[in-house]
This record gives sequence, C-alpha cells and structure tokens, in this order.
Amino acid sequence: MANTISDFMGQDHDRLDELFKQFQETEQEHPDKAKPLFKEFLTGLQRHIVWEEEILFPVFEQHADMTQGHGPTTVMRMEHRQIKEFLDRIHERVAAGQPAEDTAERGLLEVLGMHNLKEERVLYPWLDSMLEERERADLIERMQQLPPERYETCCT
Repeated sequence: MANTISDFMGQDHDRLDELFKQFQETEQEHPDKAKPLFKEFLTGLQRHIVWEEEILFPVFEQHADMTQGHGPTTVMRMEHRQIKEFLDRIHERVAAGQPAEDTAERGLLEVLGMHNLKEERVLYPWLDSMLEERERADLIERMQQLPPERYETCCT
C-alpha cells in the first residue's frame, strides 16, 4: 500500500503505461484483443485525471496559494485537454475496429511523457512535503473511493 502521493500516483502511471504498451502490441494483429485493453487504459487514465483535477490540484492550489488560475496546475489542466483530444482520436479508430493512427498515439505518448515527468518530479513530491501523513492517507482514500460514474464515460 502506497503511503505517499508520489508512490500512489507513480504506481498508477506505471500501470497505465503498461496497459497502453499492451494495447499497442496487439492492435495491429488482434484488434479484438486490443479493444478491451484500450477501454481499460482509457477509463484508467480518465480516473487518474479526475483524481488530479478534483482531488489533488485543489489541495495543491490551496496549500501553495495558487488559487487564481496561475501555476503548474493550470498548465497540467491544459495538458489534460490535449491528452483527451488524442484519446478521442484513438478511440474513434479502435471503436471502428481499425488500428489507431500513429500520429495520435505518438502525440499522446509525447504529451503524457512530459506531463507525467512534471507530476512525478514536481507536483507529487510537493504535495507529499506540504501534507501531513494523515492528510496524504485521506487523499489516497478519497481517490480509491471515487465512484466509477465519475470517470467511466466511454465504451459500453
């Protein structure tokens, strides 16, 4: 069990990275097997984004006195919108039973790579240093208890 924001969110990044890798390895040869992998990746990444935007970012902004729409979370929200645009492009192809276009996958990986690096090197460690152990545990518990209807908005 992770007891820091960095560990908890970093483990989720690793899980999502592995899912996307598995999706990419199967999409050309076995689109039927790739579809559920993409769905799991998509809903997992949507959950991750909701965790950040609704739970972590507001806490960070409050503690860092950055509630006026300035600072790293503003940039990260913009990157979330870029990520969602790439996900939509990939999803359209997957839903149609076609391999995703390489440019959308490359674009997603590029944005995610830079985005995750900022989170893992700046945001999460900063939260860990600003919060007491009990506060971190409470945030992790809130994230774990997030109801699926908050992030499962795709792929019936």
